[in-house]
Amino acid sequence: MNQPQFSVAAIGNGCFTINDHGRTVALITRQGYIDWLLRSPMEEGPLVESIAKETHLSYTLGLKMELICPNAGNGQGTELKGFFHRVENGGTRVVLVGEAATSDGVLVSRTEAELYADPEASRYEWSFRTTLTNASDRPQPMGGIEFNNVYPSMAYKGIFHGSQKQYTCTLMVDRTGIIWAFPHQHSMHVGGKIAGLRFATGAMAGFFGEATGSPVVIVEQSSLEPDWGICDMYYDLHCCARGVEPLPPGGELHFQYKVKYLRRAESDRYLAAAQPIQMDAADHEAHNYPRLDLGMNTFSEGVHIDRPDEACCFRPQPPRKVWDKEVGHTGKGSLRLSGDGKEPVVWTAEPPIHTVPHSCLNIAAMVKTQDVQGEGLCIRLRYFTYCWDPKPGFQVLQIIGTTPVSGTTPGWVKITVPPLEVAKDDLDCLVAIEVVLDGKGVAWVTDVDIEVTPAPVEPPAIAKGSSRQRTASRSRGGVAAGSTL
Repeated sequence: MNQPQFSVAAIGNGCFTINDHGRTVALITRQGYIDWLLRSPMEEGPLVESIAKETHLSYTLGLKMELICPNAGNGQGTELKGFFHRVENGGTRVVLVGEAATSDGVLVSRTEAELYADPEASRYEWSFRTTLTNASDRPQPMGGIEFNNVYPSMAYKGIFHGSQKQYTCTLMVDRTGIIWAFPHQHSMHVGGKIAGLRFATGAMAGFFGEATGSPVVIVEQSSLEPDWGICDMYYDLHCCARGVEPLPPGGELHFQYKVKYLRRAESDRYLAAAQPIQMDAADHEAHNYPRLDLGMNTFSEGVHIDRPDEACCFRPQPPRKVWDKEVGHTGKGSLRLSGDGKEPVVWTAEPPIHTVPHSCLNIAAMVKTQDVQGEGLCIRLRYFTYCWDPKPGFQVLQIIGTTPVSGTTPGWVKITVPPLEVAKDDLDCLVAIEVVLDGKGVAWVTDVDIEVTPAPVEPPAIAKGSSRQRTASRSRGGVAAGSTL
């Protein structure tokens, strides 16, 4: 098998690619994100020459990793200040170096990431070394530290993309060797469950259930006890360490860890030996929220916390936001909102959903109102994206909603949200679905029907008699060489 022949190429705007034999293995952005695209030297792939969107949580094409510390121990993440790279061993190994600091300059981090192939040259692997240093002249109190964050492709796409997700659970191996399985769902943060486990050097965690193997992180050395976190919204794997006494001036903390894909057979052995993390009756009661999914939603069923679930949910906050299990239209179940007229009651489905490029989102619902005075009840969509410039943050692109319903309706009436058309170039866009009661009174919402359809394709204008007109066109999957991602 051929050994890698790595090269690093600048592709503009402070971004780089790592290429091997004419294929792009990984992208590096100016924020210090690594987007790992290919897992094997034998895997086909494009040569990327530019990117349309810098990697963000909802726009990750492969496995995302970082050259910065998401949490340096004082609640701040480090920001990339310098990036360096070198190719070693005749092109078979590439080293990336990220130098970063917190905004106040008190804590600095340095992460080296080495990319190479395994001895059989059948899989790529990464070795990371992160050093966190107190650069101030005073001891620094240190809380929990997050030295990296790993985010798999399709991890957070939400209900519009659920069928495409490649894995089913996160596995963690504790210091006694017990393998714990955590399901992927949007409504219950499992931090309290993880806090009850203890980990040691050699700890492993990763995403399992994918047909071709499992991406894992293995902690080889750590100045502190390793720890993990799973985000209930994005499902990313937080690579952490538990707090320590104040770090003295010049003091350093070191973390060495490997990121790689386990093969299918090895993954299956871990899955077979895993124990599900226990969810008790109190967990089910505390996180029993009405689910929101594709298709018709009658709010008669709650989200699942003990098995994979891509559904969004509405978190009740009585007495203004109540899951009414007795009142419904086609069945028993609705969202009941009560307003006092002082400020709007906004009930948002959690989490927001990553939209499908070049599609049309249609939402309709049945509502009824009782003595609503004021603007009334509506369903509203907030369509937004994440922008890095001029300052990192979310930017609202569009807000659309139904015509508000007020007064007292003669039973249930139908409302329809104007179609949300998602452009083909909207690569990193999300939508928040909100039920809003602006005014005094009571209102119910149910039978929320959500449909995503492909946007109509406009055929290109072709001159009569041209050679293009006589040549049949055909579509091709994947991304062409020299492409933009």
